[in-house]
Amino acid sequence: MGRPKRALGELGKVTYTVESSGLIVARARVHDGSGKEHRPNGSGATEDEALAALRASADVAVGRVLAPRTQILTVSELATSWLKVAYHDDDPRVLRQRREQTVDGYASVIRAHIVPRAGAIPIAEITVDRADGLLIDIAREKSVMTANKVRNVMSLMFDWAIQQGHFSAAGSIQQTRYGAVVVANPIRATRRADEPDTVYFELDAVQVKYILHLIREVWPERHRARYPVGRRPNYKLLADYILITLGTSERTAEPIAIRFQDVKFEAVEQPDGSLTMEALVWVGGTMVRTKSRGLFRQDSPKAERQKRWVRVPQFATKVLSELVANHVPDPERNPDDVLITSERGRPRDASAIGELLRMFRREFEPELLAIGVDAEHLTFRSLRKAVAAAVSDTAGVEVARDLLGHSDEAITEGHYAKRPELIVEVAAEALNKVFAGIDG
Repeated sequence: MGRPKRALGELGKVTYTVESSGLIVARARVHDGSGKEHRPNGSGATEDEALAALRASADVAVGRVLAPRTQILTVSELATSWLKVAYHDDDPRVLRQRREQTVDGYASVIRAHIVPRAGAIPIAEITVDRADGLLIDIAREKSVMTANKVRNVMSLMFDWAIQQGHFSAAGSIQQTRYGAVVVANPIRATRRADEPDTVYFELDAVQVKYILHLIREVWPERHRARYPVGRRPNYKLLADYILITLGTSERTAEPIAIRFQDVKFEAVEQPDGSLTMEALVWVGGTMVRTKSRGLFRQDSPKAERQKRWVRVPQFATKVLSELVANHVPDPERNPDDVLITSERGRPRDASAIGELLRMFRREFEPELLAIGVDAEHLTFRSLRKAVAAAVSDTAGVEVARDLLGHSDEAITEGHYAKRPELIVEVAAEALNKVFAGIDG
């Protein structure tokens, strides 16, 4: 009786040899999908290590179609395995890999919400109604936005599990309280929570001027009277940051990523013959923080396609010209040569800027309410909304779209700006008109 025929991708007899260096080498034969024989090998300090290396080598030899898959049983195990490849994906079909900070965000959602609530549940038992109940609980206990984040991460996890063959969900029949249903990814069949409507936030020049007055003049005196000694909030930084955000429409972490070489000045002759200095800013980076690298400048905004030159209005030109004039290069502490740095000359963290604005809101909530500004809505993102509203109302939604770096006018209209009634030419002119005199 002949030997039983080996299955495709199955290792034959494994032999071990010991090299002069003491390294153990494992060898075997394996057949691929075309019937061709391969003789892979693997090495390690022990036979177990050599065998593991041999199996990995065999997987490469016979192709991924025959490579064995490790069975994943629970949601927690699935999350652990998915996170390992979510960022370092060697699939040549994927043109743009997820950024490290994105994967850090996924890991945070998994650690805070998914594993504590569903980590021990076998993935084959995650039915649509069970997943939907999980999301309802999170929406009630946390927030609608958190529930949607959990839904997004779990959906990506289960898509990957199906692709890898960890469990058979495509076309499977699952029993629910509503009867038997055919599902693919059970998470995708759940209901996405309706998030609150967009709050349109519009600031006029008088409101902005008063806010800057509170920051520059009232806050220092009030803080000094209350705390005669101790560290002072950086009032000037907050005022400058507001002006730059209004002038460039950048996201919260983008102004602190503006480098010395990202600002260009041009002398422009006015109709009356006078010359004014105008600034162009390259929106080409953002500051991010990851577990592995800490704080660093990412060489693109939120998306690569959003890189753009922005001609800024006069009030932002004034701030940028001062930053450029006072800039001192420091390759050791500030290798990217950003303009906005800490007292020690290092790049700023967006969270510190955000905390500074929150301190101001807490201190001046009654004053802000008195001028028609809800302190809760005064954020750097809301300033971006104010820019979009001002530009779209006076220069058109197309100009607002380009200024904000959106790929589609629908994004600008849906989240930031309302349909304009009057069309003019450029965003900088529109901002100069709407916010004239705020830096006075």
